[in-house]
Amino acid sequence: MSTFTIPSTTRYVEAEGIRFAYRKFGKETGIPLVFFIHFRGTMENWDPELIGALAEDRPIILFDNSGVGETSGETPSTIAEMAKDAASFIKALGLQQVDVLGFSIGGFVAQELVLQHSNLIRRIVLAGTAPQSGVNKFRQDVNEAMASEDANGAFERFMFLFYNPTETSRAAGSASLKRIIAQKKFESSLQVRDAQLKAIEQWADRLPNQSYEWLHKIKQPVLVTNGVEDIMVPTENSYILAQQLPNAQLIIYPDSGHGHLFQYPELFAAHVKLFLDA
Repeated sequence: MSTFTIPSTTRYVEAEGIRFAYRKFGKETGIPLVFFIHFRGTMENWDPELIGALAEDRPIILFDNSGVGETSGETPSTIAEMAKDAASFIKALGLQQVDVLGFSIGGFVAQELVLQHSNLIRRIVLAGTAPQSGVNKFRQDVNEAMASEDANGAFERFMFLFYNPTETSRAAGSASLKRIIAQKKFESSLQVRDAQLKAIEQWADRLPNQSYEWLHKIKQPVLVTNGVEDIMVPTENSYILAQQLPNAQLIIYPDSGHGHLFQYPELFAAHVKLFLDA
């Protein structure tokens, strides 16, 4: 079991009138891996066991996008604007090329980022995410849990949204959450919640053309991952991504859901390393 702790020193860089907060650590040389977090998450919402394993071999960059956590401004209400801001941040660091790992809504932003700035991205990991206009199985209980502000039920909501209702999945999820809570300092605001919900709703809208031709433009190697039963972003979306992206491979993890990468941090990190180093 890793005892890695995500470095707590925050750095800042200015771009397009926004003061972006980020943390860079890991190896000094190599292609940096930039992380895009889930709904309402900050850069402190990553499982340190997962991050530590990946930091052994490459530079790691965690950051808060516009309006999130320690970054200034307001969170945009479209995925396209979020991607535009992310590109400004990456370019402000003087980076010519990066790998990206997008989880959940972070995967939406990663897809849009590579469409906007293809030359900036080398390889892509898409975890628990969906293409625009993907499969959206409306569930009232999921929507209510995502929007809830009830602090008393926060733990159970997280377990419900991220993990399977099995003893093994919940135990691994609880252990991961304890690791995350041990380092977490910043909470996202209601403005972040409302803007991201609006962006998610717009991304999920059914478009007249269901050929997903925009995915065909993403030529970079892509690793798509998910749990066998994701109730937040239905797992069927991962199959669509793997089928429609020209150079994609798919891994589905057993007895898991949206939080598969936190449930299996060492295995997930090993798969990501193999992919990025190929």
